[in-house]
Amino acid sequence: MANNQNTMRDMKRSILKAVRDSQRTKQDAMDEYVAARVSIKSLEGRLEEAREKAALLRRKAKDAGNTSAELKTADDLIDARWTGTEDGSPENTNPGTVNPEREHPAMDGNMEGGMPGEPNRWEGGES
Repeated sequence: MANNQNTMRDMKRSILKAVRDSQRTKQDAMDEYVAARVSIKSLEGRLEEAREKAALLRRKAKDAGNTSAELKTADDLIDARWTGTEDGSPENTNPGTVNPEREHPAMDGNMEGGMPGEPNRWEGGES
């Protein structure tokens, strides 16, 4: 009879372990999902802040004497460089090349720091 009790006890433990493992997998998946959604919400907030800052700085650039056409050219260059496409200007007929006369002096290829003079948010452990 003791053997039967041991078998029942072992079966109960085995079943409970399987249930706990199943719940752990389920909970781990939920934890990962929640973490991803929180990350998205955080990035959306930071994106909105960056857009507001860019709009303010665009107004400042315009107030400083830059024309709408010059600002549009800057926007187009940023978009083209970001996507790796050429800027569509006739003097740039070889994709992947850059006309140094059209390159903005602040564009040194170092995108890590964000805006010029702004510290790199990723290096200081901030998220």
